[in-house]
Amino acid sequence: MNDIIRLYPDGNPLFKMPNLKLVKLDKLIVSKSDSKAPLQLNFQLFDIKITGLDKAKVLSANGFEKDSEYHEVEFQVPFVKMNARYEINGKLLLLPVKGTGHGVFTHKGLHVILKHKIALQKRNGKNYIKTIKLWTPTKPENSTYEFGNLFDGNKVLADATNKVLTENSQNVWSAMGEEFSRGIAQVIEELVLPTLECLAYDDFFAE
Repeated sequence: MNDIIRLYPDGNPLFKMPNLKLVKLDKLIVSKSDSKAPLQLNFQLFDIKITGLDKAKVLSANGFEKDSEYHEVEFQVPFVKMNARYEINGKLLLLPVKGTGHGVFTHKGLHVILKHKIALQKRNGKNYIKTIKLWTPTKPENSTYEFGNLFDGNKVLADATNKVLTENSQNVWSAMGEEFSRGIAQVIEELVLPTLECLAYDDFFAE
């Protein structure tokens, strides 16, 4: 797997592998609405550009046997940067957080475990992977949040909020980890699954 990333960082259309140097997504949603939680960040990202995934390193891979129903891949990305338009409506402690604008979000040492439940589907006499369920527990070493134009352009409040989120990025991830992981799963679905599902699974085990 590391060889594939190393050889094709710009992608390969033959097996639907995207360009990992610059990944573009239309929309990503992260939402936490628990009224009792001190942190609620309900936001949407649009016109997303992600860089850094071409430096991903696979640490382990399990379950890639002929009759397996589960795959698990553990990997780490040294530095991931996301540029996007955003809309946010949430709460930080007692302070409402609201705004629309441009955001830049970085994650250092992003650790991801991809858990993939599959079934096999016959096409043209061969077995192909069909995704049943995908889990992606994730955690970065630290993160930086830069929501531009929060509070209708109030720079003092915006800078203070971004600073609190960044300086407490581990607590932010602990509070929002499940929601962030669902967002990462959405990215994985768009990037990885087309490649996995377009190749005949039988060919990996040809004698």
